[in-house]
Amino acid sequence: MRARYQIGIASAVMFGIAVVLGLVKFIQIRQAIAEHANFKMPPESVTTFEAKEVVWNNQWKTIGSIAAIEGAELAAEEAGRVSKIGVESGARVEKGQMLLELDTSVEEADLKGALARLEQARQNLVRVNNLKIQSATSAATVEEAQSRVRQSDAEVGSLKASIDRKKITAPFAGRVGIRMVNIGQYVSQGTLLLPLFSIDPVYVNFSVPQQVSSKVTPGSKVLVRVDAASEKTFEGTVSAINPNIDQATRNLSIQAKVNNTDEFLRPGMFANVSMDFGDKLKYVVIPVSGISYAPYGDSVYIVNTAKLDDGTEKLVAKNQIVHLGERRGDFVAVLSGVKVGDSVISTGAFKLRDGADLVIHNEKAPKLSENPEVQDS
Repeated sequence: MRARYQIGIASAVMFGIAVVLGLVKFIQIRQAIAEHANFKMPPESVTTFEAKEVVWNNQWKTIGSIAAIEGAELAAEEAGRVSKIGVESGARVEKGQMLLELDTSVEEADLKGALARLEQARQNLVRVNNLKIQSATSAATVEEAQSRVRQSDAEVGSLKASIDRKKITAPFAGRVGIRMVNIGQYVSQGTLLLPLFSIDPVYVNFSVPQQVSSKVTPGSKVLVRVDAASEKTFEGTVSAINPNIDQATRNLSIQAKVNNTDEFLRPGMFANVSMDFGDKLKYVVIPVSGISYAPYGDSVYIVNTAKLDDGTEKLVAKNQIVHLGERRGDFVAVLSGVKVGDSVISTGAFKLRDGADLVIHNEKAPKLSENPEVQDS
């Protein structure tokens, strides 16, 4: 009986403790909810830029590649042993200059024999013709003698052509690359011997979309820049335009000729190409750093004002969908969604939401330029 009494007391005590703890926790949760209800997010620190109108030259910028006007990988037309190399790797050569020769001793010996047979055939034809005049031989004999002359002449021509094919000459003026064979090396027909490219002037190949294709005509000026000589700008003119627009990309292929006297431009280089169409266009521009890019549409945050209960105003962020146009340096043209004078958030937009409180610190705003330069840190 006493044991049961002690158990009952212990159960009552534990129940009381549980009730007290639950009550304390309930009070703490109510206090936390009340504090959270009165909590306000601190304003976000941002910088702003006042959208302005600018006048830009109507330019089109794209990318292209440098190509040689004339270029070839010279190969052996006949099999043989390399007997002479007439040019060093990387040298400039003129059209017709001897570059490399294969051994022609066998062909030259055969040529001497063929020339002797040709001379003999010609002399025999003279004798046969004289006999024909005297009616001492038949017309068939004369025809046979003429046929032997033609056969001997063809043999001589074939051997001369074989010798010429073993003498590799420059088909055009240019600069040779690194030769791939050495003296004494045996090469088979089709073996690559050395590359040759004409690199002054050069072509730059690029394309433009169909909406600006009507502005490009033969003789239009182009400006070319390459990473290998970023401080230099190369001028050229449009030399050829494809008559058709590519059905897959809806782009028009263009080829321009660019002078390259210093040989900075090399075939295969990546090039930045720009064209100035002459007219000027007005744009409303904002910093690129303020754009939030998304698949459903690009947007910016504009500084707006909201009234408080006490009649005062505060600065808040308003999300605005925009339609973007051309970009130049740190700026991008806005075709719709922003008007001149709108205060656009230029930095700090990534942490905002629609209606977020703002505090502006434009003294921390970065410097913006249409032609920014990369500086070493």
